[in-house]
Amino acid sequence: MRPIIGKAGVALAFLLGVAHAATPLPGPIRVPIRLEHGLPTTQATIGGKPVTLFIDIGNYQVVGLKTAVLARVPVTFTGDAESWRDASGRVFSSRIFHATGLAAGGLAVARFDGNELIGDPGNGDYPQDGLIGFGLLHRYQMVFDEAGGQLRLYPSSAQGVLQAECGSVGGPLRVENGVLVSEVQTDRGPLRVQWDTGASNDVLRPSSIASRVKDADLLRRYTFDRFDVAGQGAAAQTFVMRPFRAPDVDAVLGTGFFARHVVCLDPGHGRVAFRQSKTGA
Repeated sequence: MRPIIGKAGVALAFLLGVAHAATPLPGPIRVPIRLEHGLPTTQATIGGKPVTLFIDIGNYQVVGLKTAVLARVPVTFTGDAESWRDASGRVFSSRIFHATGLAAGGLAVARFDGNELIGDPGNGDYPQDGLIGFGLLHRYQMVFDEAGGQLRLYPSSAQGVLQAECGSVGGPLRVENGVLVSEVQTDRGPLRVQWDTGASNDVLRPSSIASRVKDADLLRRYTFDRFDVAGQGAAAQTFVMRPFRAPDVDAVLGTGFFARHVVCLDPGHGRVAFRQSKTGA
């Protein structure tokens, strides 16, 4: 009887494996986005009041709103404030508020605490009222399809999202001090990059390649012919050369990269994958 049981066990294991592989993905939460001033932007409401928010996974906040916007949106200030340092090293103090009823496409949040946007984010020349940050989105697997006009959010527990959406199981992704970081191999050596949808440009710190490229600090742009992100090959990548103090990475992948690729980020399991956008950008 043992051979029969063995064959039955193998057959059952095979059937279970097929059933698991064929398990469909749960339907994602879909958030319509469009590029506005180089930032992925969505129409939303907070407490029934319309607001325009950009999606910023490089910002640790849950929601940030400009000071002027806070005067017309139903929020309650908690009396607390939070200090933070921008990329130039300047320190600011931001009021914390409580709000209810955030809706953006299929994304709905009953109650949340947000931050007042001050400094450059609060006085910037972008037209948006504020942002949705990593503080809210970290609980999801995120699929940024900027060319297709969608952010798709899956439960952190969902299986097979990266393979289905980006065609790969992906490579390593780390969360360091609230920043999403991956390793890159280039024709000029290794780099550490941050994934940041709130950056309107792909930015490279000149000092990160100063010892490898002559007169790097005199250049406005630099192109890597080889650019392999988290073990996955990408096309030649061009960066704007600009010094910045924080975060502690060599470069930032912003709108330039996200607009040309569908990018899948799974911070809960530490994986990232991407594919070339079908429609281009």
